[in-house]
Amino acid sequence: MTVWGTEKPVDTPQATYYVIPMSDPLNIYGDQFKPTDDGHGVDIASQRQDELDIHSLEDVRARVTAKGSALAVDLGGGFGAHALRMAAAGADVTMIDLADMASANFKKAEAEGKVAAGKLRFVQKDFCDIAASDVPENFDVLYSQRAIHYVPYDTAKSALTLMFNRMAKGGTAFISAAGWDTEYGKTYPDRDKPLEQRFNFVTHDMQEKHGITHKIATYKEEDMARLLTEAGFADIKVTRSAFGNIKATARKL
Repeated sequence: MTVWGTEKPVDTPQATYYVIPMSDPLNIYGDQFKPTDDGHGVDIASQRQDELDIHSLEDVRARVTAKGSALAVDLGGGFGAHALRMAAAGADVTMIDLADMASANFKKAEAEGKVAAGKLRFVQKDFCDIAASDVPENFDVLYSQRAIHYVPYDTAKSALTLMFNRMAKGGTAFISAAGWDTEYGKTYPDRDKPLEQRFNFVTHDMQEKHGITHKIATYKEEDMARLLTEAGFADIKVTRSAFGNIKATARKL
């Protein structure tokens, strides 16, 4: 199992978001409670980059250097902070999310000259409603952080299978999900159920602390490996963060 090392904050292009001051950080990384607009947890991407973020940007830059362009998909990107980073790195980015918290940030970044016009496209869809036409054909990089656990396992598998089928050979996926051993995972009501049946609300205290007011699934390392394998991916590397979330990279061979 590959271990990437300690996650560190990195200066990044900023999106617009709101901060609710706390006397203590939300987690071991020092993140503050910046809730999404619709109860899908806290906006982490606007606060820092983790190793998965950094590796995805390195992948984008390498492709842009090698062939002059890259196509990326951000699945469940929230306020669009990482979509903006990928666009600034040279990718043409399609971001898909149920709630539109990103379009205003995209327009602002274009108006300020931080990204070129036309580099960012937003598609407002639930994961279960994504059509092949919503996803660029032969895209290179799939990025989805802290999102796929908001749908049941079978829906996550269907969405990632669609992504795999639209991805170019040699494409790379960067995926993370809520971990079985996070602090909210340890008290999660469906903790001991099989993966396919693991979909429920976290306990009330964890809903308040983490802003997670929708049902989620929680993942172990082997669950993530299974998800990506069943979607078609290979060369899968899975890690668990210090907080307990599950992260993975995979390729389409």
